[in-house]
Amino acid sequence: MTKISVPGKLFLAGEYAITNPGNTAIIAAITTGLSVEITPATKNSTIQSNTIKQPLLFQLDQLNKPWPDDWRYVWAAIKIIYDYNRLSDSIKSMDPIHISINSHLNTSAGKIGLGSSAAVTVGIIAAFDDYFQLNLPILVRFKLAGLAHLHVQKNGSLGDIAAITYGGVISYQSPDLSQYSQPNQNWLDASLANQFWPSLNIQTLTWPQNWQLLLGMTHQSADTKAAINHVVLSEQFLTVSQQIVNDIIQAIQDVNYTELSITLTDNQQLLTANLPTNYITPKLAHLLSDLDGIAGKISGAGFGDNGFAVTNYDDQKLTVKWQSHHIDSQHITIAPRQRG
Repeated sequence: MTKISVPGKLFLAGEYAITNPGNTAIIAAITTGLSVEITPATKNSTIQSNTIKQPLLFQLDQLNKPWPDDWRYVWAAIKIIYDYNRLSDSIKSMDPIHISINSHLNTSAGKIGLGSSAAVTVGIIAAFDDYFQLNLPILVRFKLAGLAHLHVQKNGSLGDIAAITYGGVISYQSPDLSQYSQPNQNWLDASLANQFWPSLNIQTLTWPQNWQLLLGMTHQSADTKAAINHVVLSEQFLTVSQQIVNDIIQAIQDVNYTELSITLTDNQQLLTANLPTNYITPKLAHLLSDLDGIAGKISGAGFGDNGFAVTNYDDQKLTVKWQSHHIDSQHITIAPRQRG
């Protein structure tokens, strides 16, 4: 039996710029996530989830037809790691299995914007690697999960995939995959996990122990894919974003909270000035104004979802302010780094 815990993610800086290859974002893996359990089955393989009503029967050697829409990320992840195993010099036998997914990335109010599709994709790859003893390097696991996610979503930086795969807090520079793109956007080519990905760079950062992350949840779901599709970024935006992210990395390394607050505000102002006005919803506007000198900003695509604060003292006043504006708060813990 295999049972693994899979973190969620929280973008801290560099959003939108990261969708352009060679640009950098800072992303945290957080312990609020999901679990994937694999146990042996006797005949057909099965899969179930606490967030999907209908379980599914399947066979590992018959994955050519996509599954129902609810299972599309799981299907893509299983398909690519099965195909990757078939490329190996020492192919591992894959007998029937039962997969159980238990997610904590939803609440009674809906999704909370911490990367559920990325987490389930990474989780399937990691669980298969462990259960079938494939012993894949962490970079290969990242690439397989990234290709599966890209196949379904068609765009994105894969920063969420990287953060969830590697754990901790990372500096992530997005790859240039243009030389591998195909007309039909079929990214389920397992051999691409063995290729060099230009511009890709993933570095772990040491997060100061006394800096607490406080999540602010609006419970207004944002469509990241739609948001990215309608934004055109200038070269100046990309250049300034890169410099700001470098400054934030330096603030983290120096454990300089004042500089962190200033540079996160700079990043937020850059995003606000270059994105459509509805990027900041009324709730997100309250979330930002309530910070009042506390380090923090909107996380991810905006247009809903979450923001965060970094506190190094009692944050009860901020929690009360957010609550008065119908923004729920939650202390979040950074997930441990994963071994390679």
